[in-house]
Amino acid sequence: ERNITFLGPLATLFLLVALFAILAPGTFLSSGNIVNVLSQVSVLAILAAGLTFVLLLGQMDLSVAAVAVLAGMVSAVIYSGMPMSLPFLGDIYFGAGNQWIAVLIAAIVAILMGLLSGVLTARFGIPSFIGTLGVLEMARGLAFYWSDGQNVYDIMPLSTTLGESFIGPIPVIVLVAAATLLVGHIVLTWTRFGRYVYMCGANPKAAQLSGVPVRRVTIAVFVISGLLAGFGGLVLMGRVGSAQATSGDNLLLPAIAAVVLGGTSLFGGVGSMKHTAVGLLLYGVLNNGLDQLDMNIYLKPFARGAFLLAAIALNIAALRIASRAQTRGDIGNIHDETNALINEPIPHTTAPMPESNTNEMESR
Repeated sequence: ERNITFLGPLATLFLLVALFAILAPGTFLSSGNIVNVLSQVSVLAILAAGLTFVLLLGQMDLSVAAVAVLAGMVSAVIYSGMPMSLPFLGDIYFGAGNQWIAVLIAAIVAILMGLLSGVLTARFGIPSFIGTLGVLEMARGLAFYWSDGQNVYDIMPLSTTLGESFIGPIPVIVLVAAATLLVGHIVLTWTRFGRYVYMCGANPKAAQLSGVPVRRVTIAVFVISGLLAGFGGLVLMGRVGSAQATSGDNLLLPAIAAVVLGGTSLFGGVGSMKHTAVGLLLYGVLNNGLDQLDMNIYLKPFARGAFLLAAIALNIAALRIASRAQTRGDIGNIHDETNALINEPIPHTTAPMPESNTNEMESR
């Protein structure tokens, strides 16, 4: 299943690149445009890495974009010396200019939001689609409340470095996104926790019977998603140049679309960070290619939606083909084993005649 769901999107990516290279020769495959594509999907990559964990579990996290915005806003408010108003505690000042305190508080807020989503799903049995929708509204409301609906332009140097700096010809944001996907790949592929994620996503009841702490794994996955969303918010703030409560409005659906385009199943248990990387490139190439063709701005969402639906249909078809192939393989194995048992020669053994019976026959 993993091979089929990975090779399909990969082949689609090559075909899409070839198509736009023909339709927009000389510009689409230029080095500057390639760097532009990678930069455009870098923030999405950080959010999509967290979403990959969640979707592999067979769950959904609709709060990632709002948590990203909230974490960025919290860091900007603290760094600029603005007060943070808390119920029953009043205004709290952390002092201006200390970016590491701002990063720490922003990370704690993002983790708490992910923890809330995980507890609602794992402990209270609330469907993740509904629970994370509530967390989305909470995070969005806090971002507007703490910023008083205003943009904050006094942002941390760390965010500026992550969002705008270059190492040679490569933007730092691209390297950060690649490192995030690589670490996620290592966790999912080489750690016990990663195996637990796949087991819980494929069959949570069987995983529970095997001794896997399904609830704790679920909570941990949502915490990871929240933390990565918070990190993505810090990077997004540097790329935009300010903390804006509305800056994440166009992040959620593209992040989910990138994971799904790569072939990760919405039903859990199938997918990987490699799938997500291919999906991100697909989404970036599609967006950039449509820009190169000067498509009407109002038709671009329609084209993206149609492409996404087609990709999901192909994903489901690939899963069905893989499932049927596996079923035929299992039936073939059973048939071979049955034939082997039928054709196996039955050993003939002659039991010795009891001594008493032999003596009786001789006397007769």
